[in-house]
Amino acid sequence: MTLPVIPNTTCDLYRDPAFPPPNPPDLSGVRLVLIGDYGQYLERGEPGSSWKFTHVALVELDLDIRDRYHLGNALPTKYDTLWVPDQNGTAYRVVFVERVGRGTALDHKRVYLLRAAPPWPVDTFV
Repeated sequence: MTLPVIPNTTCDLYRDPAFPPPNPPDLSGVRLVLIGDYGQYLERGEPGSSWKFTHVALVELDLDIRDRYHLGNALPTKYDTLWVPDQNGTAYRVVFVERVGRGTALDHKRVYLLRAAPPWPVDTFV
């Protein structure tokens, strides 16, 4: 299947947040569409909610990407982290993953992300 739009960046995926860069990523060069959505961050979830997000990513359906969701609760340490555009970039914690477009030619995953503080200085923001 394919994404509904052309990818605008890449990322390195780290499966265990206990082993961030400079450790090698579990997957590198993953293509994605990264969309800033800070307005939704301000609107969604209760204060202090672990379900808030700052960005949304669209990824291929076959990407093994894991969130913190477990029976309605957020697990404290079991989630993937995306580093955009690579392990030297900005970290985004995977909050939630959902499948979009099931049964269509545009079947893919939508990933809700929470951005960490970027390394400074930053040339561009997404």
